[in-house]
Amino acid sequence: MIQRIQSVYLFFASLILGVTFFFPIAEFIGVKDSLVLYVYKVVSLVPGSSNVYDLMFIMPLLAIVVLVIIFSFATIFMYKNRHGQLKIIRFLMLMIAVMIGVIFLYYYDILETASGAIPNFIQVGAFAPLISLVFLFLAYRGVMKDDKLIRSADRLR
Repeated sequence: MIQRIQSVYLFFASLILGVTFFFPIAEFIGVKDSLVLYVYKVVSLVPGSSNVYDLMFIMPLLAIVVLVIIFSFATIFMYKNRHGQLKIIRFLMLMIAVMIGVIFLYYYDILETASGAIPNFIQVGAFAPLISLVFLFLAYRGVMKDDKLIRSADRLR
């Protein structure tokens, strides 16, 4: 049955993570340079700046976001395979945790030294992975609840 609550949670997880393509993750307004970090690019706000980062610099972050969006949406249609859903949801939660670590430990450090400023944390894109992680956790609990219900019904037969 596709009309389960965990399907809604998985859809919201992919939708909210898709928001990161439209909003910045962090802004670094500093003395040396002013940089804005998106999922797919790093933009310098100073005209003629030498700190131009190419696609290979941002590729790990972009790959993680695209994989999580695709797999969380595809997991909705795996409603007949609950154990497979549980494995994929656990994998997606791990990937989002890795993504948060990559953002805060790698990209923030490099862009902070390049711009000479601390990041502005009040950005919509910075909170989207955390909210998506919460929705994935709720979906995991929903699948576990369904699995427990099915196992209890099998005991009665």
